[in-house]
This record gives sequence, C-alpha cells and structure tokens, in this order.
Amino acid sequence: MGDSMSPALEDGDLIIAIQTQPRTLRAGLIYVIEHSDLGRIIKRLGAPSGEGFMLIGDNPASTPSAVIGPVEPARITRRAIMRVSPKGISRL
Repeated sequence: MGDSMSPALEDGDLIIAIQTQPRTLRAGLIYVIEHSDLGRIIKRLGAPSGEGFMLIGDNPASTPSAVIGPVEPARITRRAIMRVSPKGISRL
C-alpha cells in the first residue's frame, strides 16, 4: 500500500471495504479507487471538481491530488470501513 495514507493506514495494514454507489460518496472518507493510470489505490475523497473527485493522501509527502487528477465517480468502487493492523482492529 505504501505510506501515502499514513497515519490512518500504514503499509501492511488490511482494510475491510464495502461496495459503494456514486450517489453515496462523501468527501473525507477513505475509498478504493480503480484509477485509469495507477491501478487500484486507496485515498481519502476530496472535494468534487467539474471532472470528478479529487483524491487526497493523508501523508503530506504523498503524491499531490493535482498530479493524480480527478477521478470519475464510477471508478470509486468501495469505501474502507475498518483497518486491521498489528495494533488491532479499528473503524475508519
């Protein structure tokens, strides 16, 4: 997974995710995205733009949303609801 979502998610954590529909997307929550160039990624949903939604990594050193670009709602397939880490299970 990498460290782009640290500290919310750490490399090696597992997530439990549920399917989502475009009409239920909410900024600030963590989603699984099928990105056209980057493949499957996990990011926090940012504000909607004219072309889709911007994606945000929690780690300031993660790839900026301007570089990732907006994604269409149909590519946002699942919402992360739980994190399983060596420290235990926690809600997201």
